[in-house]
Amino acid sequence: MNTSLAPSSIKAAILLLAAFASIGEVKAQQLSISGLPNHPRQPEVIELPLAEARKHIANLDQKIAENAETHEHLPTQISNDLLLIAVQLPASGKLNIDFINRDVSSQPDPQVFGREAPERKDDFAWENKYVAYRVYGPALEATGEITSGIDVWSKRVPNFVINSFYKHDAEGARTHNPKLSYHVDDGVGLDSYLVGPTRGCGGTAVVSGNKLWVSKNYTHLKQISDGPVRFQFELTYAPWNANGIEVTETKRITLDAGTHLNKIESTFTFTGESTIQAAAAIAIHPGADFTAIENGRILSVWDTPQDPTAGRIATGLIEFPTQQASASQIDGQGVLSFPVHSGQTFTYYAGSGWSKADMPTQQAWNTYLKEKLFELDHPLKIQWTRDHPTGRR
Repeated sequence: MNTSLAPSSIKAAILLLAAFASIGEVKAQQLSISGLPNHPRQPEVIELPLAEARKHIANLDQKIAENAETHEHLPTQISNDLLLIAVQLPASGKLNIDFINRDVSSQPDPQVFGREAPERKDDFAWENKYVAYRVYGPALEATGEITSGIDVWSKRVPNFVINSFYKHDAEGARTHNPKLSYHVDDGVGLDSYLVGPTRGCGGTAVVSGNKLWVSKNYTHLKQISDGPVRFQFELTYAPWNANGIEVTETKRITLDAGTHLNKIESTFTFTGESTIQAAAAIAIHPGADFTAIENGRILSVWDTPQDPTAGRIATGLIEFPTQQASASQIDGQGVLSFPVHSGQTFTYYAGSGWSKADMPTQQAWNTYLKEKLFELDHPLKIQWTRDHPTGRR
């Protein structure tokens, strides 16, 4: 009996074995991100629907994102049914992301931070490596410190400053040492921005009769996300009188890694009118330079700090692309106003910089704001593709 196989049979057997060997070998999914070529973008956080991401990446919770070319790990976060990844596109305008097994010993460094500060009643402060902000709660309102504006803290270091600012300030009060106050620049930064009754850096209002009608301090705080790449929370405000209309507000504030700007989504509810003029505003202190850029889609202030030795504080507002805002100056403040129905959310960006940190000039700040608006008008393209099999998964 002849048991030898013809060459054609051997070839067929090899192909069949190869086919069986490939069963169960699933090609890894790769995320492809692209922007406009030769247009560097600022650091940003991309959002992916979590349910969709799980369809493409098995055991997603045990994975970490990395730059497919450089193998640099990219900070990620799962929050509110979203997969968040902190990225910065290279000059080529393209970035491919692989998902590899997470090393339990290597956790991503937090890029954002925030907390309520019982050291000073109920301050609520938040920050990333570039900027820090705070708002005021009902306990402070009871002492007469009333504002729903957003305060700015200036810093020149990438480490978080909230804890140290409050700690040193409290120690200075206890020991009667004014040099420890967070109103004094200790080489790290300081609080030299006057909010007072203004909108500060992006507070809200209702425009009526060429006047800003504003709430008092927030009454309720809900923290939604605390990092490592996104800090997000909601503030609720008690009803207030806006020129005869009772208005309430819920405001969601989001600060991502790598940016100077808060994304703010505000919802007013009211009765008796079909629409009102909701507004976001920034203070213009005496001696400040105010400019409206890009046909009023950006409002920029090169502002004067309380301490004249503290350089200049830059603040800005940016209209969200889907909004139709009108720019103006009211009550000595730069204002973007939005016609809204009750329950309709309006969205904008508000943020700050400092001349003693990475915004040395007014031109640098205005360029930063214009680049952000350009990126909002030209969002990244994101798609899933199949990568070749690799043992690094």
